[in-house]
Amino acid sequence: MAWKLSRTLGAVAAFAAAFGVSGPGLAQTQTEANQLGEDDFLLLQPVVGGYKLTADVRGYQTDQGICLDLADIIQSLDLPVRLDKKSRRATGWLFAEDQTITIDRSSNTVQIVNRGAKPIGDAIYDTPEGWCVDTKALSAWTGVEFKPDLYNSVVKLVTDREMPFMQAIERRSRAARLRPKTQSFDLAQYPHAEMEYKLWRTPSVDVVAQAGYESDRTRGNRRVAKLEAYAAGEIGKASYFARVATDNDLKPDSLRLRAYRHDADGKLLGPLKATQVAVGDVQSLSGQLTGESAVGRGAFISNQPLAHRARFAETSLRGVLPAGWDAELYRNGQLIAFQGDNGDGRYEFLDIDLFYGRNELEVVLYGPQGQIRRETSSQPVGLENIEPGKTYYWAGILQDDRDLIDLRRNRIAGPHEWRWGGGVERGIDKRTSIGVGLQSFWYNGRRRNYAETTLWRTVGPVMMEFSGAHEFGGGSIAQVNALGQVGKINFGAHVAKGIGNFQSEQALDGLRHEIGAQIDMSFKLGSLSIPLQLSGRRAELRDGGKVDNLSVRTALTTRVMAIAAEFDHESRSVPGPGGDFERNKLRLLANSRIFGLRLRGNAAFDLSGPDKGFEYARLTAEKRLTERSDLAAEVEYLAREDATRFSLGYSRYFDRFALRTDASVATNGAVGAHVSVAFSFGPDPLSGGVRFSGSKLARSGQAAVTVFRDDNGDGVRSAGEELLPEVQIEAGMRGAGTLTDDKGQAIVDDLRPFIPVLVGIDESTLEDPFLAPAIKGVVVVPRPGIAARIELPVAPSGEVEGVLLNLAGLEIGGVELELIDRAGRTVGTAYSEFDGFFLFQRVPYGEYRLRVARDSARTLGAEQSLAGALVVNRDSDVARLGAVKLAPARGSIAAAGDDD
Repeated sequence: MAWKLSRTLGAVAAFAAAFGVSGPGLAQTQTEANQLGEDDFLLLQPVVGGYKLTADVRGYQTDQGICLDLADIIQSLDLPVRLDKKSRRATGWLFAEDQTITIDRSSNTVQIVNRGAKPIGDAIYDTPEGWCVDTKALSAWTGVEFKPDLYNSVVKLVTDREMPFMQAIERRSRAARLRPKTQSFDLAQYPHAEMEYKLWRTPSVDVVAQAGYESDRTRGNRRVAKLEAYAAGEIGKASYFARVATDNDLKPDSLRLRAYRHDADGKLLGPLKATQVAVGDVQSLSGQLTGESAVGRGAFISNQPLAHRARFAETSLRGVLPAGWDAELYRNGQLIAFQGDNGDGRYEFLDIDLFYGRNELEVVLYGPQGQIRRETSSQPVGLENIEPGKTYYWAGILQDDRDLIDLRRNRIAGPHEWRWGGGVERGIDKRTSIGVGLQSFWYNGRRRNYAETTLWRTVGPVMMEFSGAHEFGGGSIAQVNALGQVGKINFGAHVAKGIGNFQSEQALDGLRHEIGAQIDMSFKLGSLSIPLQLSGRRAELRDGGKVDNLSVRTALTTRVMAIAAEFDHESRSVPGPGGDFERNKLRLLANSRIFGLRLRGNAAFDLSGPDKGFEYARLTAEKRLTERSDLAAEVEYLAREDATRFSLGYSRYFDRFALRTDASVATNGAVGAHVSVAFSFGPDPLSGGVRFSGSKLARSGQAAVTVFRDDNGDGVRSAGEELLPEVQIEAGMRGAGTLTDDKGQAIVDDLRPFIPVLVGIDESTLEDPFLAPAIKGVVVVPRPGIAARIELPVAPSGEVEGVLLNLAGLEIGGVELELIDRAGRTVGTAYSEFDGFFLFQRVPYGEYRLRVARDSARTLGAEQSLAGALVVNRDSDVARLGAVKLAPARGSIAAAGDDD
């Protein structure tokens, strides 16, 4: 990820340079250096020959070229140079002890060996991080040519001499020959927190309340007040959520309720081995050619993986959207869709196109108080089929678009009929799987029943789908779909043939035949890569009508800006008068951060038809005033009302709630003023009382963590063992930013529901350097509104050392060794040095055994097992094993010789 980010930053810099654009981080002078901020530098990776150094170097583009951060150069090349910013001097030697260097900023001179002092001139720039040295001067001082390549975000080091850091690379390369190329991160090897479902767990509740005054010419003056509450807890050994919302008169308008269970291991309902079961307000799956995904009150069961995709080349995302929030959808980092609050408490992104290979989808939610939430999912196509012999099923029944308890006085128009369906999929081999399904729903004035079947087959870089559907008492349809990749171009194509008068939600009514294609590619604009997606289809109906669709999408993404444009064309020609129809629409989405402002905008234009012209436009600007306050301004234009609305809001964050006030005025005379408060409350897993929080407790998981000093090494907190304050808790690959209190306890919020996460300790926050976490962490599978209770032991640590001998009894280096605890977990790895010496540091007190890593043992023809049990404790905090000799693998020639 860091490599991709630095590459993107480099592309932005090269684009700016090509067009003569310079920002504060791309062009600076000596007098402007103190104006540079943290985001002005570019991350460049040093490259020497065929090797890439791991420590990136910060670089700036100046009016004279490129300069590099001197401290980063010293660290990356491991130079024995001391940089003292207080005395404004740098002293040491370069690559050899007799090649001394002294940089004196006070006298503006540099002296290398005994060649006399030379003026520095304009070679060094001051930055917030330290000194930035021009690459030409740096090359002259060190004797190594520094050649920056902004497009690839690297700096190449060219030299004919064998430098010490190059020799170190060669040594590591030789030692790495026995090392595995990849090391997987498997959560299964860590202890898991037990979270049994209970008959009752008090729910956590998220509340958004708003009150205000509004006035317009249509409805006059009025006071408004509305409330939304979202609760999540457990009842009857099942999770549940409940959402209640009122109208503007504070009268109940909607009540949704769902009871459900999720289990990624498929251990629900005994022999059914279900992964998800739900009753209440549920969502059904779509068919390939029949029914669409729907929501309503009913029941659902499935053993499919929780992130399983229902359709071949499309997917849909639904989720909870709190009152006043907006949602943006990104696919592989590209902004592709936006949805504002429509009052139903949901976001819906339907029929999202997928491409062959990786499809990383991210929904970014923006709250009215400046909150930002992210929900990510992965939808690979062609990379994974159903395992051979594995069977997936689903079944569901629901009443379309009806809440479990419907409080709406004015129901949404529609038949709201019951629909049901089910399907089975089975893997045949690694490249082939089949599926069958049944669906029944109300469509075009009557109930329709369908059966469909699908065959999926991967052929090289192409994923094929052959599907067919039949309506009982009606027509049929057959379709062939293909998705593939050639080079960096993704493509797709489909052909469909209707037989009889086939009608469904997934196909055009009365279709005779249809053909379509799509392509996803990118092209270069200067140094920027611009994605481009094209899709189109042509359909002919049985009555002679024709339907044409064309869609073009593109985007521009830089370090500070994301802009997306979408053009849609649809035309229909139907025999008879008034049958022709044409629509052309352009949508623009933008998201930017500039001058400390976060800007979000969207606009739509009708390019044809009776409503031709501007449809709407909205621009939102948010400014962080302090760590706890934001200012937001918004301008919205609605063409059909011929009105422009201006609003200004101020948000203030507290530990337990967030407060927002806003005022608006429109050109049609409408005015308004509102105040809103958002907070969450729920059971306090530490004190047993009730706690209030600014985090969304009901929509996310929690972990109540206790950190203690495990003096007896049993991993369980015993009486008298010390609780450790001021220890930072980590959740996953990020630091949670939560420190334990004086009782050694902390609560970690905002954990993504049902996504396993490793909760552990940031070792750098342990004050005692001889203390170390006894375990790397505990895996938690968060559930909404529920707190998992875990204990993290910290133990005094010691060391394990020895000398490794090969099968011939000689010292051997570069062998990976593992230290295993009593539970069979790997607590540490180390590599033997050239003389066979190995060392495990910060080993918590306990009993262990030593073994050779599997790949190293296979390469050497040796047994994995080495020394017997070893103990690190207070009486022996350094376990000195002495010489440890490899044993030949059973069945090897060496082993046979030993037996003789």
